[in-house]
Amino acid sequence: MLSVWTKSKFPKKPALIRSVWLNSRAGLLEQRFLKGSHVSMHIYTLTRLKAVVAYTLKYSVLFYLVAPPSVSAMADTTALWLFDEPLGTYPSSVLDSSSENDYPLVLGSGGQLVAGVSGNALSITNQPAIGFPSGSNHYGLRRPWQVFFSDNGKMYWHNSRFAALMTDGEKHLRKEVGFVSPVDSRLNLGDFDWTVEFWFRLEDASSDEGVVFELGLIPNAENQGTTSLSFCPKYQCFVFRNGPSGTELSIASDKTVWNGRDKTWHHCTFVFSAKEDQLRHYVDGQLQPLPDKHEFKSLPSKTPSYFSLGRNKDWRHPLPGAIDELRFSVGEIYQDSFQPPDSFALDRPGVILQSGPRLLFDNTRATLEPVHLGNRKHLFIDDALLLKIDGADFVVNPPQRAELVIGDIRGAFRKHLTVVADTEGLIRIYNSLENDQLAVRVSQDGIHFTAPGDSEALSKIVIPEMVGGLGNPFIDANGPDEERWKYLSDYHRRGVYLYTSPDGYDWKRNKTATLPFRSGTQSCTFYDDQRQCYVSYHRSGIHETPAGDTERSSVVTEHRDLAKPVEFTPLSQSDYWQRQAAEAIRDPLPWYLDNGPLTPGGFGLEFPHAFRPISVDPPGTDIYVTKAQKYPWAPDTYLAFPIVYFHYWPDGPTARHALADPLRGRGSGSVETQLAVSRNGKDWERFPRPAYVGIGEHAGRDVVNAYIAHGMVRRGDEIWQYYFGETQYHSAYRHDPTGRGVYRLVQRLDGFVSLDSPYDDEAVVITRPLTFEGNRLTLNIDTDATGYAQIGLLDEQGAPISGFSVDECVYVNGDFIDTEIAWIEQGSDLSGFQGKTIQLEIRMRGSKLYALQFVDR
Repeated sequence: MLSVWTKSKFPKKPALIRSVWLNSRAGLLEQRFLKGSHVSMHIYTLTRLKAVVAYTLKYSVLFYLVAPPSVSAMADTTALWLFDEPLGTYPSSVLDSSSENDYPLVLGSGGQLVAGVSGNALSITNQPAIGFPSGSNHYGLRRPWQVFFSDNGKMYWHNSRFAALMTDGEKHLRKEVGFVSPVDSRLNLGDFDWTVEFWFRLEDASSDEGVVFELGLIPNAENQGTTSLSFCPKYQCFVFRNGPSGTELSIASDKTVWNGRDKTWHHCTFVFSAKEDQLRHYVDGQLQPLPDKHEFKSLPSKTPSYFSLGRNKDWRHPLPGAIDELRFSVGEIYQDSFQPPDSFALDRPGVILQSGPRLLFDNTRATLEPVHLGNRKHLFIDDALLLKIDGADFVVNPPQRAELVIGDIRGAFRKHLTVVADTEGLIRIYNSLENDQLAVRVSQDGIHFTAPGDSEALSKIVIPEMVGGLGNPFIDANGPDEERWKYLSDYHRRGVYLYTSPDGYDWKRNKTATLPFRSGTQSCTFYDDQRQCYVSYHRSGIHETPAGDTERSSVVTEHRDLAKPVEFTPLSQSDYWQRQAAEAIRDPLPWYLDNGPLTPGGFGLEFPHAFRPISVDPPGTDIYVTKAQKYPWAPDTYLAFPIVYFHYWPDGPTARHALADPLRGRGSGSVETQLAVSRNGKDWERFPRPAYVGIGEHAGRDVVNAYIAHGMVRRGDEIWQYYFGETQYHSAYRHDPTGRGVYRLVQRLDGFVSLDSPYDDEAVVITRPLTFEGNRLTLNIDTDATGYAQIGLLDEQGAPISGFSVDECVYVNGDFIDTEIAWIEQGSDLSGFQGKTIQLEIRMRGSKLYALQFVDR
């Protein structure tokens, strides 16, 4: 065991537990011991390793070692800000703590993210000027609000020049991030053992004293109401001020690294021993001269307070440099010189992405090159395989309406559902309930749902955090066992975060947001094995309708690793103005100003947009949620079920506005589910009619809002889908809480869209040149009793092949999921044409053709 522990690098640990390990007591010990601290090896004999106690922290097994005299085993991480959010992150976005405590900060206009010693870091430099129109003092806000400092007692975009801030006790426009009260946390340094450490890069040695951090009360009683740490380049020292004890302590530091010529990163540590009243300072692990002894006191608790990085309470005294991996801990982590840790960030293993067949129809429709169909099933959702269509049309096939499966809904119940078939054969329905906590129900038969493992309970809470059901849990073939399930969701209106789980019941949130934007509703995510990336759709409200109302659409993000924050190119005010000249974009610009300085903005124009209204939509119609997903049972097939919202007001004529009159008892509009199709998961064709799930009577209820669940389940030759329906309108004037329900839908396998031929005449379609593998051709088709279909083979010149012409094909007559095609003299065997270029001529009458496939039988 000793031979393993004496290596200079960390022993390998599963990626899931490494970040927790590094922040644990045992992890700190291991770093000290393994990375060359002052402790000599002979001290660490087996007799000194008293006990190794295994304990479980969520899903991680950590090991507790007894500390050597120079390291405290009683250190717990209070907060750890890695600053690994994307470099382009806008002001008002959240900077997360990676500790077990949830202590978010917000990035202000007085700070930027830059490349750090590990990942990114916080630089105390101003963001690029926004460029407000003249006279627009409160631009971007509906109204200013009372806060605790700044000129004229208000905070708005002009004066929110903080670098990074948390605050509790003031009133602001949207109080959604969920800040803690700093004085009620162990950030409130005082008369207890504590450690503060960070990496620091000095950038301006000629500047005045700058603040590393400051904790203060609201309102601030001058120096009595603050505790702060500052750096003074002139004297090459740090200054620790503690208002409650009246302390101002000068702390000598290594002058050789703060001489102004050294622009590299250095590790700075401050350790306080309450028993000794002694503060110790280390630079790059080397103990510096001890300052005078002082007693420190914490600020009074249960008081409105703030915590600011890089600047003081007035946004002044900027720190002349950048900081990275700032960690506050309870306890004396270091008691003598030490080797600084490389990084406290989670060292995730590389993601190995499962590979599917290459896309057949991505930007290839215009060519006459043969389509190498192989043995893929081809769904007739569009004309991608067809060269000629004469008399046939693509038609949406709404599913059959089945049972009301969840009817007695009481209390909070989010309408954004996800349905998943798990590996045990259970059908799960996820959505959020009270306090926006994610819950699950399970069923064997798809009709009767209860809590997993408890037939008496209706549901089980699986994520107690405020996630709002704003994602879709799914099983990820790429994930290791402990991360087999994935869930990408808005959390607390801070941003879009990744949750992982081994079983879909016990979830863990990645501490850094994947996307630093708030999502307006359910984000829809799937893994595309054909493009080897995760694709996610998130709602945006950046565009506006002709009448100036919000027009909802979706942005598209692509990910190789859902846990990795997505870098993006930030857009300036002038960028938005240029875009606004070409498309209808809402004010304010840029979009991230919309929610004020202390709450992140929604998605703007930083990513491609999809699912905007099309020319045939009535004005004031928009796409609420996409429900985009990859069809699991055929390649090259992507389906979306956009939730389309018809607003009664303000677009359209007054006769339409009249529907919004409160006296009519409706609300702001009605919602239906439509169908859209794609061959690459990016470019979509939407079928507005017939509605895939329309409004109307279902199970004795008059449904006026129909939100389909994300996902689908296969049972035999049927696809089961579910939807949430309610008998009250969107933003209803007359509420009907008993009219909410979840309903089952039954779709034919592959049956979402069909190529339909008329009853009174024959339709003929001819495919593009293709090659195939196998010896049989099968169809998913319904001719009913008096319809029929025939298929013929054409050679490379487009001439019928004798014996296999369309006229020699035995009629297909009936309703089949998988029927073989035969010819009168030649039978069904097509092995002689395998690998050769042919075309198919399809002749139909009164029939619905859903899919074809070459197979080997």
